[in-house]
Amino acid sequence: MLMIARDRDYPELRDALIGKRVLIWTCNTCARLCNDIGGTDAAKRLSEALKKDGIDVVGIMFTHASCIEKVVKAKEDVEVLGKVDVVVSLTCDTGSICVSSVFHKEVINPIFTFGPGCIKEDGSLVIWKKSGETVTYEGIADVASRIGLKSEPFV
Repeated sequence: MLMIARDRDYPELRDALIGKRVLIWTCNTCARLCNDIGGTDAAKRLSEALKKDGIDVVGIMFTHASCIEKVVKAKEDVEVLGKVDVVVSLTCDTGSICVSSVFHKEVINPIFTFGPGCIKEDGSLVIWKKSGETVTYEGIADVASRIGLKSEPFV
C-alpha cells in the first residue's frame, strides 16, 4: 500500500477554500489505513469543520480505490460536479491525479505520498526501503515529523 501524510495544517487548507464550492473526495483504502488521514470518517469530520468555518462544502464522495479510473468514473456525479469549483482529494498522489483526470475539476491534494509501505503485525505503519536483498522499515510518524509533515487527520 502507499503511505501518506498531510502536508499542511487545517487553517491553511481552510483558507485555500474560502469563496469556493467544495467537494471532498476520499479513498477508503490506503488513505483510511494511514492513520485515518482519508476515508469516509475523516472526510465527514473535515466537512463538518469546514462548514462551521463558512466553507461551502457541497458533498463528500468516496471509493475503495481512487487509483482505478473506472472505479472513479463509476462514482462520477455530473449534477454534483456541476455545483463545485474545487475537489479536495484525501488520497495518495495517484488517486488525486486520477480524480482530476476523470472529473476535470481543480483538485487540491493536501496529502504527501511517501511511497510503498505496510502495516506491521503490531499495527504500526512503516515505509519500506529495499536495497538489494535488504528491506528496512521506518515508522511513518517518524519520517513525517522529520520532514515537517503530520501523520494524523486534519480534525
